[in-house]
Amino acid sequence: MRRMFEFVCASGHRMEKLVDYESKSVPCDCGELSLRVISTPAIKLEGWSGSFPGAANRFEKSHLDKLKAEQKANS
Repeated sequence: MRRMFEFVCASGHRMEKLVDYESKSVPCDCGELSLRVISTPAIKLEGWSGSFPGAANRFEKSHLDKLKAEQKANS
């Protein structure tokens, strides 16, 4: 199975390569050997979970405003 990994050589060049899962090193463009490193994953936090109180509060307020508008239109 092939996956995308980040590699860094001794000169500090960083690159991403699509390699086999077992691959621990690849040749760098500068000619040195690049080793696989653990990179920071991309994480997306959800606003309704409370992780972003400001976003959750804005969503709740807009939701309540829509409900009030619908109730007013129906009465």
